[in-house]
Amino acid sequence: MEVPSMTCTLPDDLVDQLCPMPEAPPGCIGLDAALGRRLATAKARLDRMEREVVSRDLSALAMARVEFALAARALADDLIARGLHTSGESD
Repeated sequence: MEVPSMTCTLPDDLVDQLCPMPEAPPGCIGLDAALGRRLATAKARLDRMEREVVSRDLSALAMARVEFALAARALADDLIARGLHTSGESD
């Protein structure tokens, strides 16, 4: 059984047309990937260490909690720098 090949050609003026970037709705925010990765990694490490009951290293657990707090703070600082603290209700 032979499969027919189908092709389609578009006019060049449509192919080369640039699409404008849409406005992001207020609920969508762009996160810095490095800051997001840092926070996710810190959270995963903290969760893993909190589940270890038998071989719990309290010093390492405390350091994981501090890193999670610092990562969350860094992400929050970035969001504040973008002006997200001004949109919405005041504290």
